[in-house]
Amino acid sequence: MTVLKYLSISLLFLAGPAYSQKMSEVGLYNRCYSHLTGKPVPLGHATMAQIRSGKMHALDACNALLDKAELDGSGPLVHRSDKEARSVLNTFYNFHRTWFTSNTMEQIQEYSEEMSRGTVDIYDSTEPSLALTRAMFARGSKYSDVITANQGVRALREDDARVRASIGWTVDFPGRRRYGNNGGLNENLFHFRALSGGFNGNSDTTNSIFMNLPRIETGELVGIRTTTETAVVPNLSLQPLGADKRASDQPGLNFSFDMLKNLGGGVLGSPIYLMLNYGHGRGLEANGTTKVPRRWSQTNMESFLCAQLPALRESDITQYVVGNSSAPFRNSGSCVMCHATLDPMAYTARNVVVGNSDYAEFSAGARTHAKAALHLTTYRPEIASVSGWPSEPVANFHRQTPNGRLYFRSMTGQLIDRSVNGIGGLGLAMSETKDYYYCAAKRYFQYFTGITVALYDRSNPNNEVLNMQLSKEAIEDRKFIESLGDELQQTQSVRQLVKRIMASKYYSDVNYREK
Repeated sequence: MTVLKYLSISLLFLAGPAYSQKMSEVGLYNRCYSHLTGKPVPLGHATMAQIRSGKMHALDACNALLDKAELDGSGPLVHRSDKEARSVLNTFYNFHRTWFTSNTMEQIQEYSEEMSRGTVDIYDSTEPSLALTRAMFARGSKYSDVITANQGVRALREDDARVRASIGWTVDFPGRRRYGNNGGLNENLFHFRALSGGFNGNSDTTNSIFMNLPRIETGELVGIRTTTETAVVPNLSLQPLGADKRASDQPGLNFSFDMLKNLGGGVLGSPIYLMLNYGHGRGLEANGTTKVPRRWSQTNMESFLCAQLPALRESDITQYVVGNSSAPFRNSGSCVMCHATLDPMAYTARNVVVGNSDYAEFSAGARTHAKAALHLTTYRPEIASVSGWPSEPVANFHRQTPNGRLYFRSMTGQLIDRSVNGIGGLGLAMSETKDYYYCAAKRYFQYFTGITVALYDRSNPNNEVLNMQLSKEAIEDRKFIESLGDELQQTQSVRQLVKRIMASKYYSDVNYREK
């Protein structure tokens, strides 16, 4: 009987919950150092010695390490020569890249190595990540800046001189490895067709304009600044409009434009983000139904609001179902539930059009290395916007005032329904939602703890079964995320949010969760 009793107690103990175990000060610093720098604490580390001796608390050391990556007003790291500061900056730069599904030039619709490979020398495909990283570390920055700023951002980078010398590179633009080690290629020269005269489509030396364009920097990230450069180009090719057509032939088109100009809304209106997520080829003119940049809308919703589509209830969209519409997605409620969010949002970018500089091939002379690149320009909004959400194509839709709508169910259950003008208006409206801040809190919390928190509309009757299956821990996790998000909306400080996570009971527990 005694043996049976002993076995029963033993089995009960083994089957019971694993109780919370708080980390030691040394363990906590090891944990945060790895999360912040992507590396283990070096042997003989001075801060670790202070923690071991009890002269410093681990959390204070973690906060100080995070703050090492601060950027000054002009963009560079305050502690540029500090290896840990660089590591922290680059760790979060790489983490922020995971927020976006499109990060490489090859993901741009119709990108061509032959016809647009110079794009990589002008635009940084990681600019969205740079904007998030700058908002986290730059003095005086706010998290809302990411989608409300009127300027783009550019990376400050530094090549490793020893590696560069050992390889012998004399070219310092990003595409250098594609072109080889040739100092003559260091000229960032691009070719544009002239505004008048004939054009033979491939190698017109008579009617050509050549320009040196600003190039992005290469090497390790050591700072992030706002874009101050301008690059007004004279023309662009709108293939497939025709080999001999000029952009100046297109009514309302800004054919001479600043290729670096942000269109408002911070990341939402950066040329490279729009090209990466536009979803259509060069020369496309939006028509209000089948041709609008809804892939861009979907990326906005998923990356910044953590929204899973459809983000509306059936009762929110019944009036928008049009059974006889020529646009198939307007014929059924199941399709409209997604499109009612995506399409009106895409209307704020209706004026955008993707074009290309021109390919030029010469057999001799200093300009044998002229490159071609994709660019982004706009049509002038010279026509009043059509009202509502049209169910049939609209003539000259791409030349209308870019009025749109932010329309979705918040994860709080609130119906967000705001009319907006342009990409800047959209970014402002998004930045004023709870979802924008809860989404950020969810992402940083998951990075530091590995815990995924489901953010969805719990007040939706369709989610009743899902709600009943939630564990006590899941409910508590959601409350913590909401508290983090509410604070972020008030403080606008991402670093303060991260410090809150590192100071939480989750982070100090060996298993990240009390059980």
